[in-house]
Amino acid sequence: MQIQIVTYNLRMDNPGDGEQRFTYRTDFIKRKILSEKPDVIGFQEVLPHMRRWLIENLEGYTVVGYGRGPVYDDESNCIAYRTDKFELFGLHQFWLSPTPYTPGSRYEIQSQCPRICTIAMLCPIGSATPFRVYNTHLDHISDEARVKGLEFILARITEDNTAFRCPYLLTGDFNALPHHTPIRAALEYSDFPMEDITAEITGSFHGYGTVDRDNKIDYIFTDAGTPFEDVRLWDDRDGILYLSDHYPISAKVTLFE
Repeated sequence: MQIQIVTYNLRMDNPGDGEQRFTYRTDFIKRKILSEKPDVIGFQEVLPHMRRWLIENLEGYTVVGYGRGPVYDDESNCIAYRTDKFELFGLHQFWLSPTPYTPGSRYEIQSQCPRICTIAMLCPIGSATPFRVYNTHLDHISDEARVKGLEFILARITEDNTAFRCPYLLTGDFNALPHHTPIRAALEYSDFPMEDITAEITGSFHGYGTVDRDNKIDYIFTDAGTPFEDVRLWDDRDGILYLSDHYPISAKVTLFE
C-alpha cells in the first residue's frame, strides 16, 4: 500500500501575523487538504481552537492528539488520517523531557515551550498489518534539547519495533537544517538505518515569503530503503495568502508491498 503522508506546521493562530493569521487562512487550508486528500497529515503548532476547527472541517478525517501543557492544553502535534482507509489501533503521547510521562514537562536547557511526540498506530481497513506515525516539533532555541528530544524519539521507535515490528513514519518540524547535529544524529542512528525522504527539498520555512527557500527544517523519515516518490512542497498561494509560514511537504511512501 502506498501512503500519501504530509508534514504540516500549521502556524499557531497569532494576531501578529496580520493578514496571514490562521483565521484568514482557514478556507484556503480546507480547500487544499480536501482537494489533495492525503492519507495522513502530521500537524504542528495546533492550538486547542485550531484542533477543534480541524475536527469540524476536515470531512472524512479523524484527528487525534492533545495539548502539550500540564492539563493537556496549549499546542498539540495532532495527526489526521482518512477515516475511510484506516483504523486507529493505538494512540500515545510523551513529553521530550527527563520525565516523559509528566504533562507539561521539559528539559531545563530548552525554551519555556514543552515539546511532545504524538504516536498513532494505524491499520489499513481490511489489513492485519499496521504502521506507526510519530509526529513531533523540536525546540526552537536549544540545539542540545533538540538532540536529546530526537534521541528519545528514536529510542522509542526502537522500543516499539522490538515489541512489535511494523513500518513507521516520523514527521515534524525539527527546527534544524539538514547539516545540523540533530539531523545527522538521526541519519547515523546505530540501532536501525533510517532515511530522510525529503532530502531533495531545499527549503520549507519561509516566514510568509520573507525567508530564503534554502531554510529547510521540516522532515519525513522512514526505514532506509523504503520506496517513495512524488516528494513535493505545497507551495500554493491564494492571492496574498500562504498555507502557513512553512510549506507543507507531501510524499508518497510504499509501506506495504
